[in-house]
Amino acid sequence: MINYISKLEDLLSHAISESAKSAPFPNEIVLYGAGSIGRECILLLQSKGVLVRAVIDAKSALRQLEGVPVLHPEDLSFSAEEKAVIPVVISIFNHQISMLDVQAVIESAGWGNVTGFLQFHRQYAADIGDRYWLTAPSFYNLQRQGWREGSELWHDDESSRLYCDILKFRFTADYQDAPLPHPGVQYFPGDIPSWRKNLRFVDCGAFDGDTLEILTRQDLQIDAIAAFEPDGANLEILSKKLKAIGASARPAALWPCGVHSSTTQLRFSSGQGAGSAISASGDTVVQCVSLDDVLVGFQPNLIKMDIEGAEYGALLGARKLIETHRPGLAICVYHHPAHLWEIPALVKSWNLDYSFFLRVHYYNGFDLVMYAVPS
Repeated sequence: MINYISKLEDLLSHAISESAKSAPFPNEIVLYGAGSIGRECILLLQSKGVLVRAVIDAKSALRQLEGVPVLHPEDLSFSAEEKAVIPVVISIFNHQISMLDVQAVIESAGWGNVTGFLQFHRQYAADIGDRYWLTAPSFYNLQRQGWREGSELWHDDESSRLYCDILKFRFTADYQDAPLPHPGVQYFPGDIPSWRKNLRFVDCGAFDGDTLEILTRQDLQIDAIAAFEPDGANLEILSKKLKAIGASARPAALWPCGVHSSTTQLRFSSGQGAGSAISASGDTVVQCVSLDDVLVGFQPNLIKMDIEGAEYGALLGARKLIETHRPGLAICVYHHPAHLWEIPALVKSWNLDYSFFLRVHYYNGFDLVMYAVPS
C-alpha cells in the first residue's frame, strides 16, 4: 500500500504540472452531449471566444442548443478532413454510461481528436467549479494528509484497491482508469457482512422510493421505516410506494424534510429529481432535521444517506443515535471530493467498532458508497 500511495503522489504531481501548463482549446470545437453539461460548455466556450460548430448526440431530439446545431454522430455535415482535426469534447458527466463506450461511438463516426469532460474541466476548473467529486488537482495537494491516511481505513482488500483506484482515476482524468460498477445491489452488496434480518431502516434522501423498492426484494424482514425526502415532486411518488410497503412494515413514516446537522430551515434547489439538494442559491426553503432530534425511540439498525453532499453534517446530527444503537451505515461518499476519506474517518473517530467497506455502483466514480458494519 505504501508503494501505491507513492505512485498516487507521483500521478498527482503530474496532474498539477499538466494543469498549470495546459494550452487553451483551438478557436473552434465540437461537443458530444446535448444535455445540461453541453449547454454550460457552449456558454463557457462562447464567452472565451471559441466557436462551437455543433453538438453531436445520438439520442437527443433537439435540433439546436443555445443556437448551436445538434447533429447525429453519422451526420454528413463535416468532411473527413475536418473530423480528423476539429477537437470533440465529451460534454457528459453522469453515472449512466461508460465514457469509453461514448468515445468509441464518436471515433467510429470518424472523429479523431476526442477529449473527455474530465480533461476539459481540468482546463476550465475555475470557471466550471466543483461537480460532485470532480475538482482541480490542486485540491488533493492541499488534502494530501487526509487522503493518504484514508487508505488505512478499509477492512478488505477490495475496498483498499477501490479507494486507490478512485484516486488514480481522479488524478489521471483518464476514463481508462475508471473503476467498473460493482455487480452487487447498491446498499445491499452480497460480499460484505449482511445487515440484520429484522430491519429498522432510515432512508435519508428517499427520492421516489427507489431504495425502498430494492429493500423489498431483499431477504429481510422490514420491521420499521423512516423515510426523509424534502423535494415536493419526489414526495408524491414516494408516498404511494411507502403506503404499499407499509402493509408489511409498521411503522412506516415519511418525513417531508431534509436531514442536516441540526433542526433548521435551509434554502433548497427543488425539482432536480435525484439531484435536488440543499443550496445557498436554492429556489425554495425546506425544513431540515437532525436525526437525533426526531427519531427518539426509533432504534434503527440501518441508516442510508444519499443527500447530495449533506452527508457529513447529517452524520454529525445523528451521532447520539448512532452511538446508542450502532446501526449499519450505507453513506454516499461521492458528492464532495473529500468525503471519500472524511466520512469514514469521522465515523471511525467515534470508536464504535465498525468495519469499513467501499463499493462503487455506477460508472465514472458515481454512487460510491461507504458501508460501515458494526462488529
